[in-house]
Amino acid sequence: MTQTHGVCTNLPEACRLAASGQPQSLDAGSGRCSECGATLMAPASAQRTASPLKWLLPLLGLLLVGAALWWWLHRAPADPSAPTVAAASAAVVAASGVTANAASPTTAAPDTIRLHGSNTVGAALAPALAKAFLAREGYTEVERQAGANAEESALIGRRTADGARLRIELQAHGTATAFQSLTAGAADIGMASRAIKAEELSATAALGDLSAEGSEYVIALDGVAVIVHPSNPLQRLSIEQIRDLFSGKVADWSALGGPAGAVTVYARDDKSGTWDTFRSLVLDKTPLVGAAHRFEDSRALSDAVAADPQAIGFVGLPYARQAKTLAVADGGANALRPSRFTVATEDYALSRRLYFYVARNAAPMARKLADFAVSDEAQKIAQAEGYVGQIPEADDGVGAVATEALPAEYTRLTRGARRLAVNLRFKPGVDKLDNKALRDMARITRLMENRLGQPQHLMLLGFSDAQGDPCVNLTISVQRAQSVARDLGTYGLKAAVVQGYGPAAPVATNATPSGRERNRRVEVWTSDRPVEPVTTASCKPGQQGG
Repeated sequence: MTQTHGVCTNLPEACRLAASGQPQSLDAGSGRCSECGATLMAPASAQRTASPLKWLLPLLGLLLVGAALWWWLHRAPADPSAPTVAAASAAVVAASGVTANAASPTTAAPDTIRLHGSNTVGAALAPALAKAFLAREGYTEVERQAGANAEESALIGRRTADGARLRIELQAHGTATAFQSLTAGAADIGMASRAIKAEELSATAALGDLSAEGSEYVIALDGVAVIVHPSNPLQRLSIEQIRDLFSGKVADWSALGGPAGAVTVYARDDKSGTWDTFRSLVLDKTPLVGAAHRFEDSRALSDAVAADPQAIGFVGLPYARQAKTLAVADGGANALRPSRFTVATEDYALSRRLYFYVARNAAPMARKLADFAVSDEAQKIAQAEGYVGQIPEADDGVGAVATEALPAEYTRLTRGARRLAVNLRFKPGVDKLDNKALRDMARITRLMENRLGQPQHLMLLGFSDAQGDPCVNLTISVQRAQSVARDLGTYGLKAAVVQGYGPAAPVATNATPSGRERNRRVEVWTSDRPVEPVTTASCKPGQQGG
């Protein structure tokens, strides 16, 4: 039966319609809640509707199994070579064509949520989120159990009110295992420190589109930090220089102005999402030097670098520990160190997103945990664990990184204003906000609502990459800012300035797909003072966009 209505999947305290469970038309808002913009899901009553045949076939199968068992129990004394009860039952079930639903090693018990994947997510962030989730659900007694190795553990929560128990299983063997486990039915939530790849989308197609808004959750932000020994005098490196060091092309520190000595390379293992991100953003198709020391654990890698004066390595931002982090430059953009603001805006060259992935028909408790992970409460937990949360707080006067000359109008508008720690970005190839930006819109709205009664003027400033005609790029940057303004308008927010500046102020190189994606963005600014209106930028094709 085709469903025409659904209920909001947001947390009850975040949305009135989610709290009431009020059905909404799936067509009216393109499958999104009219109040908060969250995904709509068919109500439980609709999901339970099924044709009589769906129940009749399993019932017939059970009757056949019962008859077989009755026959076996009442026949003559068993011959030693006769099949067992289980074997006889299995044979009858197989003959009936009904699939047995007995528990198997890859099927979770009803009181278990299984999280498999990224070591970066699973080492500290996922356990912290899981513990807070258990407390939120009333499981006040929580015990952590060790697993077969350091990358496996479980949190067991017990609810004192009724004695109910909930087990959250964690297996953190690398991002690639997240999608393998989801495909095999061995996990309910996949943990990833990079976005799902095209081939993984194909392999998991039976679970629905895992890149869709209701399946892909950005739970925090992180920066891949390039680290060296604290005594190393270097302060910054370009991505090209980092590539040369990790490929072995540069084998002595003196080639980059450091003290003479052979370079020792430390890197994460092949299953790590941190390695995937580094390989994608830095190495590209250049192979890692064969003599590199490989680690499954980021903390062990960082400690090894901090103990070796000749070392260079990379880790997630929270794992820099005693090692020294370097500023990184991408193309013509200024070198930036990984910091809370540069990672939150994703301006830092090696910033990345951390993810939960769930199937379209995920178990209710698994989806509830994923929804909790993107809440403001969970973002504060991510912050406390050393990651970067997604609450878009404002920083005074932090504008685009000046490379050459910034547009004079941009400089005038942003002088004395505050930039929110968020950039709104788009899905590749289209003018549709990506899944993170869709949730950021609600976060921006909550921030502005908390400041009601205070003078505040919203500015949306769009940018593009530098590929193609400058005038077309200018037009695209304006259109992206206008698209954000329209979406924020549905939340009741009106922007005082909506403007585009084309390829000005790049935060990354325009020579790579990932760099171009980061340059396509909309900055969000607020000002306490009234802002002078601006004339929407425009030009004719073939004319310099400016």
